[in-house]
Amino acid sequence: MRATTVSSLFLALLAVSSGCPVTGEGEGEGEGEGEGEGEGEELYAFESRFSAGESSVAYSGQAARHLLLQELKARISRTDDTVIDGKTAEQLRALFVFVYDFKTANGGTPEEPISVDAFGTPLLQETVGEVGVASLRDKTRDNDLGDTAAVIGWKGGGLTASKVAEDVIDDLVATMIARQTSIPQTPAGAPITASFVSATGIDYQQVLEKFLLGAVAFSQSCDDYLDDDDAGKGLLSDNVVQVEGKPYTELEHAWDEGFGYFGAARAYGSQTLGENIVGFVDADSDGKANWLTEVNYGHARAAAQRDDASASGTSFGADAFNAFVKGRRLLTDAAGALTPAQLTELRRLRGDAESNWEKAIAATCVRYINGITVELSAAETSYSFTTHTKLWSELKGALLALQFNPRSPLLASGEYATAHDLLGDAPVIARVDFAAAAAELAVLKNLLADVYGFDADDVAAW
Repeated sequence: MRATTVSSLFLALLAVSSGCPVTGEGEGEGEGEGEGEGEGEELYAFESRFSAGESSVAYSGQAARHLLLQELKARISRTDDTVIDGKTAEQLRALFVFVYDFKTANGGTPEEPISVDAFGTPLLQETVGEVGVASLRDKTRDNDLGDTAAVIGWKGGGLTASKVAEDVIDDLVATMIARQTSIPQTPAGAPITASFVSATGIDYQQVLEKFLLGAVAFSQSCDDYLDDDDAGKGLLSDNVVQVEGKPYTELEHAWDEGFGYFGAARAYGSQTLGENIVGFVDADSDGKANWLTEVNYGHARAAAQRDDASASGTSFGADAFNAFVKGRRLLTDAAGALTPAQLTELRRLRGDAESNWEKAIAATCVRYINGITVELSAAETSYSFTTHTKLWSELKGALLALQFNPRSPLLASGEYATAHDLLGDAPVIARVDFAAAAAELAVLKNLLADVYGFDADDVAAW
């Protein structure tokens, strides 16, 4: 089934799968020809070949983990000094581990109310279970894939992905406990108002969110669902037999789950860049955002932001989306086992999807570097400690995320550890050292530009 127009069939599929059809047909900045992918794609929508009229697309667990990540970020923001006062480290840690784990053992149930919205719009779903039941911790690289490789770039290495997440939470809690005795100050002597920012300038909320987007979402997609190194898994899953009680094959579902971690709305390709940047289009005009079908989150939204700011006209988001749609159509049209040629083509489309996805993350790193550089060159009267430390922490988390694609060009370059050496373990917050820090960041930016082949005008514009 071609997913290039907002057809009545697509509306029916979404109505079946989510109760939230997408209406209208759009042409704008968000679509167009992808690099090497030809015709732009509009919709990620496919009918089951086992059940006429039923959607075969499903990735509720992936959407649920994106939701939990937003819940975790929100919970950190809401833990201000009035909440911190009188609490022990164990009590504070439990606040965050509850969302990170989200297991029955610590009280996480499908009935847990959703507290976040979608960029200012209430969610259609009211409980976590209406999206899906999942755990962030369970899907970190070591806990799910058994890959105990140490994460490069965090405190000299030595910790697995789940242990890095726990370590960030521990540092966050320690920072909050320290505030019970004394509010930390910036080098200029102003109080640090955010409870999740340390005296050394690390914004743990941003580090944790951006890291988990890599250690869970990017890792799961690239190193599991879209991988092809284990028989019967990922791209080598079965595409013949219907999964019992489900409208799809194992391979169709694996591809959907990889797409789900990218974070794009089903109609990402039919929406303008502006709409994809906002993150939500109320396609059915019900005044609510359907987290499963209508919302852009994670790296898909960031890709639209980078493409919108590009001087050369990059299309990282559209190219990744196009590849995901084309790959899924290949599986649906094959209607059975893939031929060697079809598997080769699926691998190529996998490469296009994850390459553009990774370029979007790397381009976002460049954007953070540019923002930090502005702060480092600002006069004392215009310099913002809050902006500086937030951008540095976002950069640290995003740079950590790049290592979770086993086919990453940055890993292959042998310069990944160097990139973290240039960034350091904490932002340089003493003004006397700003010039040297800016020089290091300039080297890091050039390294990323060389590895990913970024246009010089884009590197300046981001």
